[in-house]
Amino acid sequence: MAGTLHLWLRGQPVGTLEKLRNGRLRMRYASAFIGTFGEGARPLSLSLPLTEKRVQGDHLERFLDNLLPEGSVRGALEREHRLRPGDTFGLLSHIGRECAGAIQLTTEESAPGQGHLVPQSDEDVDRIVASLPTLEPPPGQVVSASLGGVQAKVLLTRSDTGWAWPADGAMSTHIIKPEPTSDVVVRDLVRWEDWALRLARTVGIPAAHAELGDFDGRLALVVERFDRHDGRRTHQEDFTQALGIASRDKYETTPTDRRLATIARAAGAEAVIPADLARELLRQVTFNLLIGNGDAHSKNYSLSIDQAANYSMAPLYDVAPVFLLDKVFQSFGHHLDGQGRLPYLTATHLLAEATTWGLTDERVRETISAVATRIRDALPVCSAVGIDVSPVSELIDARAASALGAVS
Repeated sequence: MAGTLHLWLRGQPVGTLEKLRNGRLRMRYASAFIGTFGEGARPLSLSLPLTEKRVQGDHLERFLDNLLPEGSVRGALEREHRLRPGDTFGLLSHIGRECAGAIQLTTEESAPGQGHLVPQSDEDVDRIVASLPTLEPPPGQVVSASLGGVQAKVLLTRSDTGWAWPADGAMSTHIIKPEPTSDVVVRDLVRWEDWALRLARTVGIPAAHAELGDFDGRLALVVERFDRHDGRRTHQEDFTQALGIASRDKYETTPTDRRLATIARAAGAEAVIPADLARELLRQVTFNLLIGNGDAHSKNYSLSIDQAANYSMAPLYDVAPVFLLDKVFQSFGHHLDGQGRLPYLTATHLLAEATTWGLTDERVRETISAVATRIRDALPVCSAVGIDVSPVSELIDARAASALGAVS
């Protein structure tokens, strides 16, 4: 063997992760962890049921790989730690003590400690945000936290006394995402995301809480982590992890994959009330469709997994009406009844799709109708900061009206 990491969930030992000489990864669940939930339970991931056998293969490696950043952000971290590109095990050994959900990975057998927080002044935070996308940590500190995704971001901890850098696996509470500098994204993206998140909450769909922040002239979205609550980590995984999909395949390109139906049925089977999970998934998909979210791929939906291994939909995040702002964003991220292009998707596709999730035709129509109605009611009262949302609001209102006509 080339190395071993210890995997923890909510501070409890899950098992060991080994890197074999051929570079592949293998995991063994701890007997006590299996005993707590029972063989076949899925407290860690929908794609990784508990078993006495050794776990290895693409689904394991993809689950772990999806804990890490993508693209240039990951490349910078690999270079910093002198790792070969794609060395998931090596990178997790450095930054796996603070991951999405309640997962931690350590090189030591002892339980992960609390880490420590390094206070940061407003000027310090300005410098950190200004360094993105390369991310330069404070003097004397290293990056010890990981979050998936391709967009540049920094994880920090905020309390009544201000900002702090989470060191040695300390728990972060907020994600700071500055306005992207790339030419391929829409202008004022963070302002649109801030507005879309508030629109979702006004509609009654749970969504991440966020606010806009100015960091020495660089605008950023400051997002409160929904997998951190009252000083504790709560567990969640995104759909790529739940389905054993590589991050590069986060956009569903093949209609026959039926990812949403698979989630609705497989995760629903692990829910207290299966139909409730499917209905909440439908509410989120309906909202994304009607606002024209052209980035609703499998890394932008997540499942929450509670301490009894019961599944539910996590709050919405990373939402913005990008298709209505720039028609280049035509992919919906998932197919609905075989159609995956936003210019052609209608509520009729959504109706046909959702009736394959275990929901009755009546329940599907009621759900789509309720979301569309609430969107129309919310648009006039959901204000934005620094952008004129009127043209986009009119387009969304028309899309919602069309959906109501299709399901009435």
